[in-house]
Amino acid sequence: MQTVSLLQTNPFDLFETFFGPSMAGFPGMDQAGFRTTRRSTVTKGEDIRYDMTLEFSAAIFGSEKEFELSHLEVCEACTGTGAKIGSKNRICSTCGGRGQVMRTEQTPFGMFSQVSVCPNCGGVGEVISEYCRKCSGEGRIRVKRDIKVKIPPGVSKGSILRVAGEGDAGPKGGPPGDLFVYLDVEEIPEIQRDGINLLSTVSISYLDAILGAAVQVKTVEGDTELQIPPGTQPGDVLVLAKKGAPKLNRPSIRGDHLFTIKVTIPKRISAKERDVLEELAFLTRNPSSRPQSRPKVQQATGSTQSENDSVTEDTNEEGDQNDLWNKLKGFAGSVANGALNWLKGNL
Repeated sequence: MQTVSLLQTNPFDLFETFFGPSMAGFPGMDQAGFRTTRRSTVTKGEDIRYDMTLEFSAAIFGSEKEFELSHLEVCEACTGTGAKIGSKNRICSTCGGRGQVMRTEQTPFGMFSQVSVCPNCGGVGEVISEYCRKCSGEGRIRVKRDIKVKIPPGVSKGSILRVAGEGDAGPKGGPPGDLFVYLDVEEIPEIQRDGINLLSTVSISYLDAILGAAVQVKTVEGDTELQIPPGTQPGDVLVLAKKGAPKLNRPSIRGDHLFTIKVTIPKRISAKERDVLEELAFLTRNPSSRPQSRPKVQQATGSTQSENDSVTEDTNEEGDQNDLWNKLKGFAGSVANGALNWLKGNL
């Protein structure tokens, strides 16, 4: 029967005595057990976050931005190994070149052993004997570099752009991480955004609301003309089609620009304006009434021809007044009546 001394025997040899060189089928172990098993995993570099604020127009139409980024890159002197060129690595004294260490404890249920990665060499089994002077053995150096990022049309606040391979380089020559650009968008007071649609408010006078007009409005493409149809009511929404933001990744689809109408009523008016509004309100309440023409007083002396001319002149004046009143009744409506009532109550 073979006897083993716990004080003089390597714990890996002890493990092999009881379980054999194949480690009784432990995963990741070869026929030589711990003696030749080394960790050879490659670690990817860290990802980097960069915050960027865009102009409103740049978020709508897209752009290309350039900025300075500080990140870790592979050391060119040692190609990421961290060792001085020409030097040789030495066997790790902690694990003896195995890349793993075993901790054995005596428990009431027997001997318990736990295997873990060597903290000194990181599972490689070797350590650097002479470090690279440029990177001090890290294999990576921090550098500043100009990065260009293409902003696609239609991005919004909270959008994230991924730039592959522009993160920190991985340790020991590992692949680099990625750069993630988090976008914020500047706001402008004239235009708000709702998905791919744009929202604005336009103020017009009550006369423009009654008669209609063409007003200049601001869009993302510059100032343009917006047609106000006659009889427009406060709160109506007018649409400029295809003047909104493009859909992200599908720029051929574009939203609309919606304008909410706000009708302004003056707080003070002239006496003449008040008279006109009162007449309009009267016509609105009494649509069948007709204005009375004032007869023209003729001189006592004069020829018959002058009297006939006066009658003809009175008839023409009466016809002109009727035409004027008909026009006034045509454009007078509920808006004029409401405006008059508001003015009477506030002036």
